[in-house]
Amino acid sequence: MPAQPTLDAWLGSRAPKQQQSQDGQRTSQSPMPQRQSSPDWNTQSTEASQTQSQASQIPSSPAPSAASRTNYQARREALAATAAETRTVLPDILRKLPNIQAAKAEALFLDRLAPLDPADCPGHTKTAISVINEDTFNAAIALSASSPSPSSRVAVLNMASHSSPGGGWIRGAFAQEEMLCYRSSLSLSLHRRYYPWKQRMGLYTGDVVIIRSDMPSGHRLMGHLTPDQLPVVSAVSIAALRTPAVTTSTVRLADGTTVDEEMYARPQDRDLTKDKMRLCLRIAAKRGHGKIVLGALGCGAFRNPPGEVARCWREVFAEAEFDGGWWESVVFAVYDTKGEGNFAVFEDVLGGVEV
Repeated sequence: MPAQPTLDAWLGSRAPKQQQSQDGQRTSQSPMPQRQSSPDWNTQSTEASQTQSQASQIPSSPAPSAASRTNYQARREALAATAAETRTVLPDILRKLPNIQAAKAEALFLDRLAPLDPADCPGHTKTAISVINEDTFNAAIALSASSPSPSSRVAVLNMASHSSPGGGWIRGAFAQEEMLCYRSSLSLSLHRRYYPWKQRMGLYTGDVVIIRSDMPSGHRLMGHLTPDQLPVVSAVSIAALRTPAVTTSTVRLADGTTVDEEMYARPQDRDLTKDKMRLCLRIAAKRGHGKIVLGALGCGAFRNPPGEVARCWREVFAEAEFDGGWWESVVFAVYDTKGEGNFAVFEDVLGGVEV
């Protein structure tokens, strides 16, 4: 049986007509948890990936200066070009993967999804939560590679927009959901008919094919791989509360010092956030995922208080429904490129906690 052509060779006639770089360099991916470039990328120098490589060096937030505004707009345009290329190449890639149902999703609701049945628990030995400063898909690829057995596909949390499929990825926005869409087939399952979401609703996408490296690596297509070698994960899409009311409280730490920390101002917002987390874990477990990559739900543009969100995750994991053998590996990918402190907060609250 003839060998299947690599993505570079197979997509060559479909990619935008640009001279391709053939440097042939590859970088290795260690299992966990150091920050690295994505594994084993050869260069696919399309217009989008060339522009994106330049954009990855631009500061992550716009400043008042004219130069910064220009850089900000350049990055938006580069990411929009990446989005357009992703939409162009995905159909051809997926035609080579007949068993992948990239457009299939399930809308699931907390009040209609029965709690986990202890009789169905796989009985994994308790695992310690790992918190890493990493991109979601990079964490999932590393987790899959480091797992001792292919017992189940890794499931990732997509921190979704409740109102727009993929958030603003088509226009070059750069929150977590958009980054997942640039790199994969996820957007194909985010059908307009599901929007706007109910508060206690989530989407489950069983087949998400990853086709690109991460943004710091230039969002290069994985040209050295054949289509059937591309990483595949599953996704649970949950929309966090958007800009909930917060209040500031003084918290005394174990060493006697005090810090001011933001809290949810309304108890019902905290309760709703925990319901969203319960739905995420329930979906993952019911669909057979013991290896999960979660995140700082709502702690970016949606301005949920990081300490509260981290504690909510810890409290939900400790509930009887989710405690005791459901999880083979739990990773929180908290990608804190701006140094805003989210990673440190989640590491402090969740790092090493056994679930």
